[in-house]
Amino acid sequence: MAVATVSTRMSAPAIILATAGLAAPPLAVVAPLGLAPLLSVAAVTLIVTTPKRLVADVRPLLPLAALWAALAGFAMLSADWSILPGHSLFEGARFLVIGIEGLVVLAAARSLSPRDGQSIGATVAIGATLGAGFLLLEWASGGAPVLWTHGWAGGTDINLSRYDRGVTLAVLTLWPAVSVLRRRRPLQMAVAVAVMVAAFCLSSTASLLALMAGIVAFAVSLRLPRLVAGVLAVGLVAAAVALPTVVPRYETTVHLHQAAPWIKPSGIHRLLIWRFASEHIADRPLLGWGMDASRALPGGRQDFSTMLPSLSLPTGALALPLHPHDAALQWRLELGIPGTLLCLAIAVWALYRVGWRFAAARETQAVALGWATAVLTIGLLSFGAWQAWWVSTILLTAALLTASAADAD
Repeated sequence: MAVATVSTRMSAPAIILATAGLAAPPLAVVAPLGLAPLLSVAAVTLIVTTPKRLVADVRPLLPLAALWAALAGFAMLSADWSILPGHSLFEGARFLVIGIEGLVVLAAARSLSPRDGQSIGATVAIGATLGAGFLLLEWASGGAPVLWTHGWAGGTDINLSRYDRGVTLAVLTLWPAVSVLRRRRPLQMAVAVAVMVAAFCLSSTASLLALMAGIVAFAVSLRLPRLVAGVLAVGLVAAAVALPTVVPRYETTVHLHQAAPWIKPSGIHRLLIWRFASEHIADRPLLGWGMDASRALPGGRQDFSTMLPSLSLPTGALALPLHPHDAALQWRLELGIPGTLLCLAIAVWALYRVGWRFAAARETQAVALGWATAVLTIGLLSFGAWQAWWVSTILLTAALLTASAADAD
């Protein structure tokens, strides 16, 4: 008599996502710009191995696809009035491609079995631990691995900010890791502590704040998930609307620095950048300056260290170094009101799905809201909104979180 057996082998999509989840955190330490190609490889491999399955799994994501396509289309259209027309057209097209890749990995993650979700979460936990370990090794050795990798001479000064992207990946992949380790609390805590220590030792302020904010959001979401999702949505809309008008003037920032000298120079510089961006939003309030055109704004290469010598900022504190270091300001500055509305629509749709339409267990929902809080915190304090590695990071970690949630039913 034949005996039915259940295969314990991982499916092809699970293997692909598990590999990406394992590789991403260490890759972010040694070669962070490789995260965008990693998403591309994962998406192409998924399309080749499971094309029919993806078509069905992407249907619930069609609202996201429509909003993303509209935003990318408007970004490419902004080349018509951009101060960097060719660059804006290219960046808009690249944003569209990254979005398609992200939809592919998200669709694949939605279709996985609980067993596959457990396997992916375990590999993500290993990846996050490896990423934190690599970061601590760099810190403890004074950057010896990066010196060796680049062939630099011993004693070369390594700026810890070069590890910000690595810390960011460790912080964001922590959430799917803790989701799948919820039945193994000691391991869950060990991974969380490793990532927290790495963020603290590498002085990545934005990532550390994101981790703390995410933990608070997680704790509240265990009881009130809709409240947290609503606060995040309303807060983001308020930031996009009000931030350009409430950023302190240059004189106010000077007084603030004198009254609170403990604020890091990078924090003071950030406030000055935001003020400069806000003033230029007022110059083109409706349509903005064009997709990713912040790098070429008039006056952006001025040095605050000479403009405001009483602040004692280091040389090279430019008025606008490539981007405003705040997603809401960058949306308004580059894509005006239409682009900002589309960006907000994407974020609010995602928060609605997590806050009101989440099908898994409450703890997993709280993990998703903790991740969302961390993403928004970093986005409002740090990297360029359109940077390929950053957009790829958000989409990839969202897919890994979705995959790990499959084990939470």
